Amino acid sequence: MWLLRDRIPPALLLVALSVVPHPLRVVAAEQSESIQFFENRIRPVLVESCYECHSADASEVQGELTLDNRAAVERGGRSGAVIVPADPDASKLLRALEYNDHDLQMPPGGRLADEVIADFRRWIELGAPDPRDGSAAPIDTIASRAARHWAFQPPRRPELPADVDDRWSAKAFDRLVFAELSTEGLSPSRPARPGELIRRLYFDLIGLPPTWEKVDAFESIATDAAYEELVDGLIGSPQFGERWARHWLDLARFADTKGYVFTAKREFPNAYKYRDWVIDAFNDEMPIDQFMRYQLAADQMVEGDEQNHHLAAQGFVTLGRRFINNRHDIVADRIDVIFRGMMGLTAACARCHDHKFDPISDEDYYALYGILASSEEQQDEDLPLRLVDRTEPKDIGVFVRGNAHNRTEPVARGFPTYFTNFATPITGGSGRLQLAHAITHADNPLTARVFVNRVWGHLFGEQLVRSPSDFGLRSEAPRHQDVLDLLATEFVTNGWSLKWLIRELVTSSTYRQSSEAVRELIAADPDNQLWGRMNRRRLDFEALRDGLLKVSGRLDERVGGESERIDTDEGGTRRTLYAHIDRQNLPGVFRAFDFASPDTHSPERPHTLVPQQALFLLNSPMVQRVASQLVDSLPDAEPSVRIAELYRRVLARGPRQEETESAQQFLQHREPETLPRDEWSFGFGSIQFCDEQCRVHFQPLSHFVDNRWQQEKEFPDKQYGHLCITTKGGHPGDRPEYSAIRRWTAPATGKLVISGDLSRPSEKGDGIEAHVISSRRGVLANWTLQHGSQQTPVEPTEVELGETIDFVVGCRENAGWDSFEWSVSLALDTPDGWQRWSSEQDFHGPQLDPLDLWSQLAQVLLVSNEFLYVD
Repeated sequence: MWLLRDRIPPALLLVALSVVPHPLRVVAAEQSESIQFFENRIRPVLVESCYECHSADASEVQGELTLDNRAAVERGGRSGAVIVPADPDASKLLRALEYNDHDLQMPPGGRLADEVIADFRRWIELGAPDPRDGSAAPIDTIASRAARHWAFQPPRRPELPADVDDRWSAKAFDRLVFAELSTEGLSPSRPARPGELIRRLYFDLIGLPPTWEKVDAFESIATDAAYEELVDGLIGSPQFGERWARHWLDLARFADTKGYVFTAKREFPNAYKYRDWVIDAFNDEMPIDQFMRYQLAADQMVEGDEQNHHLAAQGFVTLGRRFINNRHDIVADRIDVIFRGMMGLTAACARCHDHKFDPISDEDYYALYGILASSEEQQDEDLPLRLVDRTEPKDIGVFVRGNAHNRTEPVARGFPTYFTNFATPITGGSGRLQLAHAITHADNPLTARVFVNRVWGHLFGEQLVRSPSDFGLRSEAPRHQDVLDLLATEFVTNGWSLKWLIRELVTSSTYRQSSEAVRELIAADPDNQLWGRMNRRRLDFEALRDGLLKVSGRLDERVGGESERIDTDEGGTRRTLYAHIDRQNLPGVFRAFDFASPDTHSPERPHTLVPQQALFLLNSPMVQRVASQLVDSLPDAEPSVRIAELYRRVLARGPRQEETESAQQFLQHREPETLPRDEWSFGFGSIQFCDEQCRVHFQPLSHFVDNRWQQEKEFPDKQYGHLCITTKGGHPGDRPEYSAIRRWTAPATGKLVISGDLSRPSEKGDGIEAHVISSRRGVLANWTLQHGSQQTPVEPTEVELGETIDFVVGCRENAGWDSFEWSVSLALDTPDGWQRWSSEQDFHGPQLDPLDLWSQLAQVLLVSNEFLYVD
């Protein structure tokens, strides 16, 4: 305007202004009215209903959105702009106020009045005028937190302390541990004794106990050179790969079966070959970055037939639950196992909305979804299920709120946006190979850290980062981040070598400390975050069971091969690593001893002490058999010699004098009596009717599995179908000669009273036939039951000593859906009084005779804390 004033004479300017309408005055008036509308109708509502969660003064800003000035409103929130001036229908703020979107309703305490919402619509139509000046206040967003989050920064080799009087450290990271202890006025614990150390090494590196001869030889030398030679020998043994494969299989949620899949085949063909591939990879010292890449994209990495065995690696992705074959759940599970397992990121949380804690959006999730959806399953004859690229890969749109039928425009396949500075764009194929390279890229700040942290946890009993599969924004930086970063950088420098990493850790002074810490150290650092002592650890399920088999001489040490059932009476003889894992029917012994759930990725196992563990060790036929066989293998010599040998076999040391004396006193006790005869037996067979006579052909069932009597190890099996007897009932086989039979044998002569209740829950099929048959008098009662339940009383009858009463349930023409429950009570009136039995309360598995005194002594050592703990 000053230019116009300089060029036009003032008089003429006044004339010009006097003859022109007054647009500026009109605009100013309209703006004034709009501002007044905002001040009177909008600002009070924002203050009263929105500022609590969406202002710079809020205790926690929700959705990264503040509304306390114009610049903040224009900035919007985490999901973008909330207002489109002059376009109410495109404005998220109005959509939230109108409560038309179930997932976007504000304020959360209740919908505002219709006239208030109408005011906001009018305000936006006016262009959302807002006189509140100033800049948008900086807020703590996921992006800002991610930018400074410790785990998202590349690991850097820390400076090592130079001015510490440290004659304790053997490794570089020991110096960091020692310096931190010194800062707190503390000192490391004493070194572990040679016997403690060799036992620790054996269980940590190969998962088996050392023999007494090995311990004795090491204790006689116990030099640093001998220790390092011992480490190298264990790392180089075939059992090394077996031990460390189990740790990885926990992360891979490995199982031999698919879980519940209706009537489809439940077994994964050749699943065990993935397990064998992991064993071989660790034994062959395959670099861990290559190890991970094979598991995601082996089909695009193998070159020539001689490398085809690496295709088994893809079992990491494919051998998870099938979720009744819901492909969306299958993909979600695969994204979860890849990112939590390899990078420590909970990417699957973004399936229905942006991740609430980490910089992963729902678009990132469906970019990953597209990679896996562009891959299809292929079942080769001699390999586990694997993946190959589809002929025409395609991108997938975001499932709005997780609804597969409501999708946005397709999202380009790729790596999460926040981490794309080291990811290669996908130009062809599914993108699995590019995904594999991004995860193992040298600039990825997470993968090496996450792996090193897991290995540390297996060797020290606790991880440096206590959330091993979540390095996101909720994870706290470890007290010794410097140790983690030093090891992560050196791990990569040394070729991602697992054996180098383990050798580095177990030859350190930190690892070789005793678990018997001084009182001052425990008081100052009860959680051992300074690593001034070794954590005391209990044997995991695999090491416990394998140790039992090893000391008794029963362990089959073949490496690799198919899975076997270990939940049978015999208990199996192969290492627990080779146990058949049934995802749907995981045996109780696995659950009792904290086995990793095969349903999902398991970053660490729980550590429980529950009565079921002690009861198993005291009563398991497998443990009792181990004790007996252990005693049978002892030399035929005087008791003191046999006691010494027993201690050496079980505890890898000789007994102290008081232990020998106590054992000799125990062996002088009276041998236990055999168990009284059991009245109940459980079997199957058929009923033969001939000339008004009735005879039952009875054959005992052979196997007791999952609290169920059955005929074969597998259940169901091809010949006998679902034939079984359980606590409450059971199921007959598919033919009349496979009727389920619960037999009671009279222990005395008297009058027998029988009552019961029979039920068949299913409405399908044509029902069952039930009989009560005496070996002396024939059929006492029978019933045909289609569906429902009915009482099964039997007329009181005289029985003689040794007479059998069979409770027989058989199928009819249709052998399906014949599960039944039959609760039976028996009362026998004898000259000595009444005796009573219950089919439910008296149900049991195999009953072994009590162990003799020598076997009991062996069992005492096998269940002692000295045997059950690493140190």
